[in-house]
Amino acid sequence: MDFRHIITPLLRKPGAFIHYRHREALYPSAVFRAAYDRLVADHGEGPGIIEYLHVLKLAAEETVGKVEPVLQGCLGRPGKWRAIQVREQLAPVVRKVIELAALTPSLKAYDTLLEGGLAQVG
Repeated sequence: MDFRHIITPLLRKPGAFIHYRHREALYPSAVFRAAYDRLVADHGEGPGIIEYLHVLKLAAEETVGKVEPVLQGCLGRPGKWRAIQVREQLAPVVRKVIELAALTPSLKAYDTLLEGGLAQVG
């Protein structure tokens, strides 16, 4: 059983994870199992399962090989962590700030336009 096939339905009904018959297939490696245990211990059963399912979804979107080292780093640090932090470490949000040049229009250009336009009309 490949976790990529069932992660989306499990995210819709995370309570089904606890009673899922093939739950061991949802731990791609020992690191993922340790991450699950840590998330449940830190956040409680319900919220911890939801966090783990988001980590699993991230592994389905990226690869297990990309997510696993980030999880190892999270497991090695004290304190709580969340799936969103794993996502941010994989693909940091890059915000491009565009600086606009100051725009100061020359009013002489309008005067010239108006003068030329009036000369043609009159």
